[in-house]
Amino acid sequence: MKKLKGRKSLFTAIVLVLALSLQACSGSNNGGSSESAVSNGAASTSSPEPAGSTESLKPYEVSIIYFGAPQRDDALVEAKLSEYFKEKFNATVDLQPIASSEYKQKTELMLNAGEPMDLVFTASWLNFFGNVAKGAFLDLDDLLAKYGQGISENLNPIYLEAPRYKGKLYGIPTNKEITQGKAYTYRKDIIDKYNIPIEDIKTMSDFEPWFKLLKEKEPELILDFIKESGEGMMYETRSNFRAIGPTPNKIPLFLYDYTNTDNIQIKSVVDPEISSIAKAEYELNRSYYEKGYINSDAATTTTEIGDLRKQGKIWMQQAVWKPGADIELKIASDNKYDFVSKVIEEPIVTTDLAAGSMFSISRTSKDPERAMMVLNALHTDPYAVNLFVNGIEETHYKKISENRIEPIADSGYGGTALFWVIGNQLINYLKPGQPDDLYSSWKEFNDAAKRSPLLGFVFDESPVKNEITQLTSVIGEYRAASTGAIPDPAKMLEERNEKLKKAGIEKVKAELQTQIDAWKAEQ
Repeated sequence: MKKLKGRKSLFTAIVLVLALSLQACSGSNNGGSSESAVSNGAASTSSPEPAGSTESLKPYEVSIIYFGAPQRDDALVEAKLSEYFKEKFNATVDLQPIASSEYKQKTELMLNAGEPMDLVFTASWLNFFGNVAKGAFLDLDDLLAKYGQGISENLNPIYLEAPRYKGKLYGIPTNKEITQGKAYTYRKDIIDKYNIPIEDIKTMSDFEPWFKLLKEKEPELILDFIKESGEGMMYETRSNFRAIGPTPNKIPLFLYDYTNTDNIQIKSVVDPEISSIAKAEYELNRSYYEKGYINSDAATTTTEIGDLRKQGKIWMQQAVWKPGADIELKIASDNKYDFVSKVIEEPIVTTDLAAGSMFSISRTSKDPERAMMVLNALHTDPYAVNLFVNGIEETHYKKISENRIEPIADSGYGGTALFWVIGNQLINYLKPGQPDDLYSSWKEFNDAAKRSPLLGFVFDESPVKNEITQLTSVIGEYRAASTGAIPDPAKMLEERNEKLKKAGIEKVKAELQTQIDAWKAEQ
């Protein structure tokens, strides 16, 4: 790793020199763009000057480890960012993108080895709280107060309630949508063609007549594409239960009624009330499978739904929703189809969602103050964050209005989705197809979001670690039972539940309830 890093640093230095030389030769073109971008920010921002002048700060290179596939022009962007941050607070940056398929494993190894680094992308789904408990990250409260004032001014305060451990802040969330709803999302041309009343379709049972019609009229369509577990939104559509605690293979084991804020009682999937919901949904899926409404390879397929959607083979899918979600699907489908959604699940702010995309500062950082300065700039400075996310103007994109760009095809940068990864997405430039009011809609969405009564609660799994390992094994054994592809799903569900009981699900439930009661008492 050190050898690779040495080569990268040398290459970066060469590129930096070339970039500075080119800028000197080309006059103030690029610099002019920078100033224009900063002064013409797409949203109300502030970029407070860091404490101390540039002259009083020793040079420092801030390493940024982030979730994203390496791009051909990473070094060019790194050089440009370094040039900019050097002027602002005498810092350069070392960009270290890691592909999504390798990110968790590689960063865990780096953290466990105590490798020197500064800013590290993390999330609730990347073992953030486990790494905090191990002491991998620094407490950020004082650093945020001194060098991250712009972050605090721009970020919805609810965000800063989630990434806390024993009351202390260990992560700075990316500023984007604070929650997501769940929706049934449809190909709009099919809805219009058959005048299907999507407002009346609120559970999977409501699809029966439309599945029957489309099976006859549109035989090429996959009416209900199921992959892996097939658990879907059964608890969201049939009750007020939401998941909490361990979710092996994305299957919830424990749930709570989010509308009952005063007396939160944990239920497990083997409780009769919860099991009856699962039984009804499993049997419905089996019925749909036998009628040909569900893909025949539901239990084994590895096909990505996005690929089928691009081919026009998907009519309906269960999807997460936020303002602009239908447009994102259209863009992801190469603009071939329009989509329309009916939101089924009321969006609520949970710990997992609010901590779903963040940066922490490693305990191995040699200059945490400078790391926070860089992060603050990426939350407040349109030029800096758009350079990181979209690349260099006229090289990787063309600007067609004050806050809207047209990406240049195959330019070498901008093809990796970094907008949700870093900084403040609400000051990102808009791209083709995105409406002018996208970010104001998000702000309204965030401001109106309902908070979970367990926002800020984090389950410590260590007292029941062995039981959770056994439960995960059982879930893996029966994960196809709900897809509809397995005969007699009710019998399979009963078998699974008996094995979950023997694996210790009641012990984990009791521990979860104890920790929630203690957490509530401290609020």
